[in-house]
Amino acid sequence: MRKHSKIPEIKYPLLLLLPAAIFFALALEPFGFASAGFVCIFLILYFTKQLTIVSSGKKTLLATFLFSSFVTLTSFYWIWNAIRNISGQGVVISSLLFLVYALVSFYKVGIIFFGSVYLTKFRNIKDSHFLLFVIPSLFLISDWICPMIFPVYWGDLFRNNILWRQMARLGTEVLGFVSVISTSLIYLMILKSDKGIRTYSLYLFPIFCFFSLNLYFLSETIPQGPTLHLALLQPNTEYAKREVQENHAWMTKTIQSVYDIGLEAIRNSPKPIDLLVMPESAIPFLGTLDSKDTESTYSKSFVDVTESLVRFNNAPLVFNELVSDQGSRNSLTLLHPISMVSERRYKQVLLPFGEYLPGEKQIPWLRILLPETSHHVPGKLTDALGFQTKTGEIVTFSPLVCYEVMYPELIRKMMVHSPSEFILNLTNDSWFESLTETQQHAGAGRLRSIESGRPVVRVAVTGLTTAYDPWGREMMGELQTFQKAIGYLDLPTVLKERTTPYIQIGPSPWRIMAVFLLFFVFFRSPRRILPHKMKNEIEI
Repeated sequence: MRKHSKIPEIKYPLLLLLPAAIFFALALEPFGFASAGFVCIFLILYFTKQLTIVSSGKKTLLATFLFSSFVTLTSFYWIWNAIRNISGQGVVISSLLFLVYALVSFYKVGIIFFGSVYLTKFRNIKDSHFLLFVIPSLFLISDWICPMIFPVYWGDLFRNNILWRQMARLGTEVLGFVSVISTSLIYLMILKSDKGIRTYSLYLFPIFCFFSLNLYFLSETIPQGPTLHLALLQPNTEYAKREVQENHAWMTKTIQSVYDIGLEAIRNSPKPIDLLVMPESAIPFLGTLDSKDTESTYSKSFVDVTESLVRFNNAPLVFNELVSDQGSRNSLTLLHPISMVSERRYKQVLLPFGEYLPGEKQIPWLRILLPETSHHVPGKLTDALGFQTKTGEIVTFSPLVCYEVMYPELIRKMMVHSPSEFILNLTNDSWFESLTETQQHAGAGRLRSIESGRPVVRVAVTGLTTAYDPWGREMMGELQTFQKAIGYLDLPTVLKERTTPYIQIGPSPWRIMAVFLLFFVFFRSPRRILPHKMKNEIEI
């Protein structure tokens, strides 16, 4: 007789959550092992299957809290530094706040756990339907309906494999959905391995089709626009708390340092610069918009620095500033040469607890607990910014400030509203004081480039300054983090008419499909006879 090869059961399935979280961390930067992402999903599939057997609400809730905590402690431990810096509290209070955050930060896994337990409690669902339709759909729905302070999608676990991540052309949610289906097929293949090796093709063929579609996207020819020469400044300005606003010596030194690195970039450039770029918070707290507001951030020194660099280079300058315009605004500004006209785009998606306090009006004491949190006001959707190159061509770019690069749907809205040739992201990760954080943050830009079909240029105040082409490949060597540096980039843009399936149709069809699959499996599966009802029937 053939020896059956089944997936072994373990006595305490909760123990699987820790290795699953560790593989989750290994899938993200700085490791970037996509294979670890598949192992993580495999362990979650196995655990979820065991959870449906127990069918306990308390254990499901416990599992949600545990996995959320393990993921935060292994992958996003750097959030502790941000909490400490924003709160200004000591180690004990900061640690308590971090642990509370860890319990619920990745609550989206609860959609998978509770959804699976609920469905199987009332229906007898076949393994194949459960693993190939129900669980992948719950993964996609969890990406959709679960807002997070630092958004992480299941597809992010696979963004570092060039031969697999191209599925993000359809959206990061689809990349996650397809990856879960592929893992489920391997799970089923092992589960049904007693049927012999000939049946393996039934499970491997869909994975081969997914792989082929990725290869098709990877080999795609993209219409190219003008090639630009960019100078990217990384001034390594330390994160600044509010007290330095009144420190004249510190502010003067910072302004001079930024001016010096700008001059150095212009003088040492190997070819004429089409666009000079400063990162977010290169010069913190100040702005160039003259305002009569009592909280005006206007600085004549800031104006002099930016205008001097533009005149000396005879090319436009992009920089970040804080301006007062019907409230405090985090702004990306483009300063044109000759006319010295400034165009501003205000940050639309603000970082909760960093740039504003959710529920501050209802809970005023939050401001006492988090005194470094800003009072910024979000901007609105606007047109792309355009400038003239040294060869006389007009090129446009979509502006993103820091945190905004985490949101796929924001980029899609911007592209539909006003297409551009490339995406420019100014960012400041200095508050986190972590190389892991800045690498993970930069990794989000990799998927945004694939989704939008456009290069993404990331300019960071302390690093990581880099750029990605429309396939998510790096186009320049990463500048060393936490050091002053200048990066020169010959950027091949794409035509603004360029589009992708994600830009064209968005995530809605896939979300509708996921909901439909859940209803389809639920109503097509026979009712499950509950134990107490079965006992009554036997007695009768």
